[in-house]
Amino acid sequence: MTYRARLSGVSAEVALGAVSTLPGAFWLRSDSGIFAGALPSERRVAFDPEPELRLPDVVEPGDGAHFPRWVGALPYEAVRGWERAPVPDPRPPAWMQEPIWQRYDAVLAFDSAEQPWLLATDEGAAAALERAIRSRLVPLSGRAASLSWAEPPEPAAVHERRIAAALELISRGQLYQVNLARRFEFRSSGQPLELLLRLSSPGPAGIVAAALAGGLAPYGAAIDFGDVAVVSTSPESFLELGAGGYAATRPIKGTRPRHADLARDRALAEELDTSEKERAELAMVIDIERSDLGRLAQPGSVRLEAPPSVVTLPTVHHRHALVTARLRAGVGRAEVLHALMPSGSVTGAPKVRAMDLIRELEARRRGLYTGALGALYTSGQLELSMAIRCLVLRGGSAEYFSGGGIVADSDPAAEVQETLWKAEQLLSLLGEQGLRH
Repeated sequence: MTYRARLSGVSAEVALGAVSTLPGAFWLRSDSGIFAGALPSERRVAFDPEPELRLPDVVEPGDGAHFPRWVGALPYEAVRGWERAPVPDPRPPAWMQEPIWQRYDAVLAFDSAEQPWLLATDEGAAAALERAIRSRLVPLSGRAASLSWAEPPEPAAVHERRIAAALELISRGQLYQVNLARRFEFRSSGQPLELLLRLSSPGPAGIVAAALAGGLAPYGAAIDFGDVAVVSTSPESFLELGAGGYAATRPIKGTRPRHADLARDRALAEELDTSEKERAELAMVIDIERSDLGRLAQPGSVRLEAPPSVVTLPTVHHRHALVTARLRAGVGRAEVLHALMPSGSVTGAPKVRAMDLIRELEARRRGLYTGALGALYTSGQLELSMAIRCLVLRGGSAEYFSGGGIVADSDPAAEVQETLWKAEQLLSLLGEQGLRH
């Protein structure tokens, strides 16, 4: 049994502000809800932090048992050797190289803009978190959060040359698609949750109310791991594992910017939806994801649930798809992660050759970027978002990668522009410094 009660007399925004000042604070928005917590009781370095917590056969709705037990991050860097033996890499070490999971015995859950729920494994854990929150009741403001350039951004011409090199190899038939990224580095200040507030720009309603109303990134997160922290406005669900062996991934490919003029905005979304290049790019990724899930699925259960479609977010339009499967009996979370990571949507096709090219052409190791982050729930279910649109924070510095899929008819200048669309959210923190490129 679990403990469940309202946090009386404390608004959602004030409770979140208090949580943000505590060690190990996190905020997480997922398909299961909106959660926050702090004061982790344990830390583990593993892809599955608790293998004995099995996927359920069924989850009863409303039983109060479904909340994040572990919150973590699985870096791209940690899976580079899965498909083949690691090769020498002269680039500097990544900021995040190993999986990190933190266990929470009590969390807050938000289902309205009033008092949040306090959920816990037992009454003692709930009381400890409540005492910590009531000892520092301050609203989340975001005023202390800022970014400034730590070094000049990589020139556009450098990324264009990177893309041109990939296009040459594609023309020779070595691969069909590769995702290539450029890295930005900043000086940063403020708590992870404050940075998320500024990136999300929810306005007077506050971050909780805006998220509950359907605004903000679908899979936003801010997680303090102590030595590093992550702030994510990811639009993409990487993996969902649910009751009865249900597995799902939602790859995204194709991007267009939003426009203030409604007619122009609609035209950009339609252009994305009808682009032969974008359609081909997503089709290749869907094939990879179906193949990866097929390794562990019941025969005949892998399917594309609906035709790919456009999803509209605050700063961009994307094109996405939903691929689902039913896992074979006895398949565990670690096996699924081993089969799917890193995702084809952020590597390329064939996946192994694309990963080789990423190592050869990108200036820095990716670390967390294009890995995954999210939660393992008390029910045994797993929900992970793609680690894109992420700031990784370390010692007063922050890094942000922005990239896109390169195929035979990609235009290098247009691909560079796409990296700026995907970094548009940083303008709320950079202000007049802008995204010079």
